[in-house]
Amino acid sequence: MSLIRPQLKPSSLPVGSVEAFAGVEVLGIPRGMVTVDALVKKAAARVMLSTPVSPGKFLVLFDGTMAEVEESLLEAERTAGDQLVDRFLLPYAHQQLEPAVFGVLPPRPDGAVGLVETSTACAGLLSADAALKAAEVTLVVIHLSVGIGGKCYYAFAGELFAVEASVEAAVGALAGGDRLLGTEIIARPHPDFIAALGV
Repeated sequence: MSLIRPQLKPSSLPVGSVEAFAGVEVLGIPRGMVTVDALVKKAAARVMLSTPVSPGKFLVLFDGTMAEVEESLLEAERTAGDQLVDRFLLPYAHQQLEPAVFGVLPPRPDGAVGLVETSTACAGLLSADAALKAAEVTLVVIHLSVGIGGKCYYAFAGELFAVEASVEAAVGALAGGDRLLGTEIIARPHPDFIAALGV
Protein backbone atom coordinates (compact mmCIF):
# COMPACT_ATOMS: atom_id res chain seq x y z
CA MET A 1 0.00 0.00 0.00
CA SER A 2 1.41 3.38 -1.00
CA LEU A 3 1.30 6.33 1.37
CA ILE A 4 3.13 8.66 -0.99
CA ARG A 5 1.38 12.01 -1.36
CA PRO A 6 0.73 12.94 -5.01
CA GLN A 7 3.20 15.46 -6.36
CA LEU A 8 2.46 17.62 -9.36
CA LYS A 9 5.38 16.82 -11.65
CA PRO A 10 5.28 16.92 -15.44
CA SER A 11 5.97 13.81 -17.47
CA SER A 12 8.53 15.76 -19.49
CA LEU A 13 9.83 19.27 -20.15
CA PRO A 14 9.66 21.84 -21.63
CA VAL A 15 6.10 22.95 -20.95
CA GLY A 16 4.18 25.97 -22.11
CA SER A 17 5.33 26.07 -25.74
CA VAL A 18 2.44 24.25 -27.44
CA GLU A 19 -0.71 25.26 -29.30
CA ALA A 20 -3.21 23.98 -26.76
CA PHE A 21 -3.42 23.06 -23.07
CA ALA A 22 -6.40 21.15 -21.67
CA GLY A 23 -7.59 19.11 -18.74
CA VAL A 24 -10.39 17.10 -17.20
CA GLU A 25 -11.41 16.29 -13.65
CA VAL A 26 -13.21 13.00 -13.12
CA LEU A 27 -15.19 12.08 -10.03
CA GLY A 28 -14.01 8.47 -9.78
CA ILE A 29 -10.39 7.30 -9.84
CA PRO A 30 -11.02 4.13 -11.94
CA ARG A 31 -13.04 6.15 -14.47
CA GLY A 32 -10.25 8.73 -14.49
CA MET A 33 -7.70 6.07 -15.39
CA VAL A 34 -9.91 4.74 -18.18
CA THR A 35 -10.32 8.32 -19.41
CA VAL A 36 -6.54 8.76 -19.69
CA ASP A 37 -6.25 5.55 -21.69
CA ALA A 38 -9.05 6.65 -24.01
CA LEU A 39 -7.72 10.15 -24.68
CA VAL A 40 -4.22 8.99 -25.56
CA LYS A 41 -5.60 6.32 -27.88
CA LYS A 42 -7.73 8.91 -29.68
CA ALA A 43 -4.98 11.39 -30.61
CA ALA A 44 -1.33 12.23 -29.99
CA ALA A 45 -1.89 14.66 -27.12
CA ARG A 46 0.90 14.63 -24.52
CA VAL A 47 -0.28 13.77 -21.00
CA MET A 48 1.53 16.08 -18.59
CA LEU A 49 -0.22 15.02 -15.40
CA SER A 50 -2.40 12.05 -14.53
CA THR A 51 -3.04 11.61 -10.81
CA PRO A 52 -5.64 11.21 -8.06
CA VAL A 53 -6.24 14.48 -6.21
CA SER A 54 -8.34 15.63 -3.27
CA PRO A 55 -11.07 14.69 -2.47
CA GLY A 56 -10.70 11.42 -4.36
CA LYS A 57 -11.01 12.88 -7.88
CA PHE A 58 -8.74 12.21 -10.84
CA LEU A 59 -7.03 15.09 -12.64
CA VAL A 60 -5.59 14.84 -16.15
CA LEU A 61 -3.69 17.66 -17.87
CA PHE A 62 -2.48 17.35 -21.45
CA ASP A 63 -1.12 19.52 -24.26
CA GLY A 64 -0.20 19.39 -27.94
CA THR A 65 -1.46 20.73 -31.23
CA MET A 66 -4.94 22.21 -31.28
CA ALA A 67 -6.38 19.39 -33.39
CA GLU A 68 -4.87 16.64 -31.21
CA VAL A 69 -5.93 18.25 -27.94
CA GLU A 70 -9.48 18.91 -29.18
CA GLU A 71 -9.86 15.28 -30.25
CA SER A 72 -8.43 13.96 -27.00
CA LEU A 73 -10.62 16.28 -24.92
CA LEU A 74 -13.80 15.22 -26.70
CA GLU A 75 -12.90 11.57 -26.13
CA ALA A 76 -12.06 12.27 -22.48
CA GLU A 77 -15.44 13.93 -21.94
CA ARG A 78 -17.23 11.07 -23.65
CA THR A 79 -15.40 8.46 -21.59
CA ALA A 80 -15.78 10.28 -18.27
CA GLY A 81 -19.53 10.55 -18.93
CA ASP A 82 -21.59 11.28 -15.85
CA GLN A 83 -18.43 11.31 -13.71
CA LEU A 84 -17.01 14.39 -15.47
CA VAL A 85 -16.57 17.12 -12.84
CA ASP A 86 -15.03 19.86 -15.00
CA ARG A 87 -12.90 20.48 -18.08
CA PHE A 88 -11.01 23.25 -19.83
CA LEU A 89 -9.44 23.93 -23.22
CA LEU A 90 -6.98 26.78 -23.77
CA PRO A 91 -5.75 27.58 -27.27
CA TYR A 92 -2.34 29.21 -26.88
CA ALA A 93 -2.40 29.30 -23.07
CA HIS A 94 -0.42 32.11 -21.50
CA GLN A 95 3.27 31.17 -21.41
CA GLN A 96 3.42 31.39 -17.60
CA LEU A 97 0.51 29.04 -16.94
CA GLU A 98 1.57 25.48 -17.70
CA PRO A 99 5.10 25.85 -16.27
CA ALA A 100 3.61 27.33 -13.08
CA VAL A 101 1.52 24.20 -12.50
CA PHE A 102 4.81 22.35 -12.09
CA GLY A 103 6.52 24.99 -9.95
CA VAL A 104 8.38 26.87 -12.70
CA LEU A 105 7.61 30.50 -11.82
CA PRO A 106 9.18 33.80 -12.87
CA PRO A 107 10.61 36.18 -10.24
CA ARG A 108 7.86 37.96 -8.30
CA PRO A 109 7.55 41.67 -9.02
CA ASP A 110 6.82 44.25 -6.34
CA GLY A 111 3.31 45.63 -6.24
CA ALA A 112 -0.23 44.58 -5.51
CA VAL A 113 -1.36 40.96 -5.23
CA GLY A 114 -4.56 39.46 -6.61
CA LEU A 115 -5.97 36.24 -5.15
CA VAL A 116 -8.52 33.94 -6.77
CA GLU A 117 -10.15 30.74 -5.45
CA THR A 118 -12.19 28.32 -7.55
CA SER A 119 -14.09 25.12 -6.81
CA THR A 120 -12.12 23.00 -9.30
CA ALA A 121 -8.61 22.82 -10.72
CA CYS A 122 -9.96 23.18 -14.26
CA ALA A 123 -11.80 26.38 -13.36
CA GLY A 124 -8.66 27.70 -11.73
CA LEU A 125 -6.54 27.09 -14.81
CA LEU A 126 -9.16 28.55 -17.14
CA SER A 127 -9.53 31.73 -15.10
CA ALA A 128 -5.79 32.07 -14.43
CA ASP A 129 -5.16 32.08 -18.16
CA ALA A 130 -7.71 34.87 -18.60
CA ALA A 131 -6.15 36.83 -15.74
CA LEU A 132 -2.64 36.53 -17.17
CA LYS A 133 -3.75 37.57 -20.65
CA ALA A 134 -5.75 40.56 -19.42
CA ALA A 135 -2.87 42.65 -18.06
CA GLU A 136 0.82 42.62 -17.25
CA VAL A 137 0.87 40.52 -14.09
CA THR A 138 3.09 37.70 -12.88
CA LEU A 139 1.75 34.44 -11.48
CA VAL A 140 3.40 33.91 -8.10
CA VAL A 141 1.66 30.75 -6.87
CA ILE A 142 -0.94 28.26 -8.11
CA HIS A 143 -2.20 25.33 -6.04
CA LEU A 144 -4.34 22.60 -7.57
CA SER A 145 -6.57 20.31 -5.52
CA VAL A 146 -4.11 18.45 -3.30
CA GLY A 147 -4.86 19.02 0.38
CA ILE A 148 -7.52 21.69 -0.24
CA GLY A 149 -10.59 19.62 -0.98
CA GLY A 150 -10.23 19.65 -4.75
CA LYS A 151 -10.27 23.44 -5.02
CA CYS A 152 -7.71 25.73 -6.66
CA TYR A 153 -6.23 29.03 -5.62
CA TYR A 154 -3.67 31.24 -7.27
CA ALA A 155 -2.06 34.62 -6.77
CA PHE A 156 -0.50 37.09 -9.17
CA ALA A 157 1.36 40.35 -8.68
CA GLY A 158 1.84 43.61 -10.54
CA GLU A 159 0.78 47.23 -10.60
CA LEU A 160 -2.54 47.77 -8.82
CA PHE A 161 -4.44 48.74 -11.98
CA ALA A 162 -3.13 45.61 -13.75
CA VAL A 163 -4.06 43.36 -10.83
CA GLU A 164 -7.56 44.84 -10.76
CA ALA A 165 -7.97 44.21 -14.49
CA SER A 166 -6.72 40.64 -14.11
CA VAL A 167 -9.08 39.87 -11.25
CA GLU A 168 -11.95 41.23 -13.35
CA ALA A 169 -10.90 38.98 -16.24
CA ALA A 170 -10.72 35.93 -13.96
CA VAL A 171 -14.24 36.64 -12.73
CA GLY A 172 -15.48 37.12 -16.30
CA ALA A 173 -13.99 33.82 -17.43
CA LEU A 174 -16.18 31.97 -14.92
CA ALA A 175 -19.33 34.08 -15.26
CA GLY A 176 -22.63 32.28 -15.23
CA GLY A 177 -21.62 29.42 -12.95
CA ASP A 178 -20.71 28.62 -9.37
CA ARG A 179 -17.07 27.69 -9.88
CA LEU A 180 -15.70 31.02 -8.64
CA LEU A 181 -15.44 30.95 -4.85
CA GLY A 182 -13.79 34.28 -4.12
CA THR A 183 -11.33 36.99 -5.05
CA GLU A 184 -9.28 39.48 -3.06
CA ILE A 185 -6.79 42.24 -3.83
CA ILE A 186 -4.02 43.37 -1.49
CA ALA A 187 -2.86 46.75 -2.69
CA ARG A 188 0.28 46.93 -0.55
CA PRO A 189 1.19 43.45 0.73
CA HIS A 190 3.39 43.23 3.80
CA PRO A 191 6.76 41.48 3.25
CA ASP A 192 5.81 38.88 5.88
CA PHE A 193 2.70 38.01 3.86
CA ILE A 194 4.81 37.52 0.75
CA ALA A 195 7.17 35.30 2.73
CA ALA A 196 4.19 33.26 3.97
CA LEU A 197 3.15 32.67 0.36
CA GLY A 198 6.54 31.07 -0.17
CA VAL A 199 7.59 33.41 -2.96
